Parts: sequence; C-alpha cells; structure tokens
Amino acid sequence: MAMMQFEQKTVDTLKIGDFSLFTKTVSETDIVLYAGISADFAPVHLNEQYAAQTRFGSRIAHPMLLGTMAGGAIYRLLSPSSICVKREFEVIAPVFAGETVTIRAEIASLDREHNRVVVEFECYNVKEELVLRGSSLEALDLVEGEQVKA
Repeated sequence: MAMMQFEQKTVDTLKIGDFSLFTKTVSETDIVLYAGISADFAPVHLNEQYAAQTRFGSRIAHPMLLGTMAGGAIYRLLSPSSICVKREFEVIAPVFAGETVTIRAEIASLDREHNRVVVEFECYNVKEELVLRGSSLEALDLVEGEQVKA
C-alpha cells in the first residue's frame, strides 16, 4: 500500500494573508451528534416546539459546533502540523439545520521564534451574512523533520 506524504508546514513556509476555505452544510445529524458529544441538550438546539417559541423561530446549531468547524478551514491552511492552543469567537447570527456555511481562515500573524500562528476566521451563510468570527492560536511544532507519514 502506498503511503501518503504531507508537506510539513512551518512558520517559514507560511505568510501573512495565506487563507483557506471550508464549506459545509450543517445537518440535523451534525447537531444531534454534537449534542451527544458535548452533553449540550439545550432545547433551542433539539426541540422544535420549544425553539419555535424563541426569537429564532426554529432550532439552531450549537455555536460551539460552528466554532469547532472553524478547525476545518484552519486544518486545510496549516495541515498536518498544527494544533489549537486557544480559540476565541463571537456569534453574530444563528445557523439553522440545513444551512450551508463557508468559513474563511487567514493567517494574521506569525511568531517564528515560538512556532505559533494566529489565524483569524469568519463564517458566512449562503446569503453571505457573517454569522461568526474569531481567531485561533495554533502551534506548529508537533513533528520534527520535513514530512509526516499518514
């Protein structure tokens, strides 16, 4: 079997302004699985009758699910060599089951001495409305050498 080879990314191979995109439709299954994993069973996420009475009018995806999905764009930008050290974000608008979102992650700063990268990200729905924005501090010192074998 052939082994996949990944290019090892370092702060020396990256530059400020590099970006990536990750698009995903947030499914009912995503919401239910996230509730099970996180134990966040708030009815605004899982109970349509309850959620219909809220200002949202329907069930919404967990904001933390969207914050975690930012990792999809960050992974595509920095893979396979990064790990999240700190991630902060602000929820701007709700995302409903069945909505497709696109997350854009962009390198905002590089700390070459400590092998750290700050990535800023924004999440948009299909109407191009901003629904979430934030930043993530990523460590790039996970693997020694030029390549990582998967």
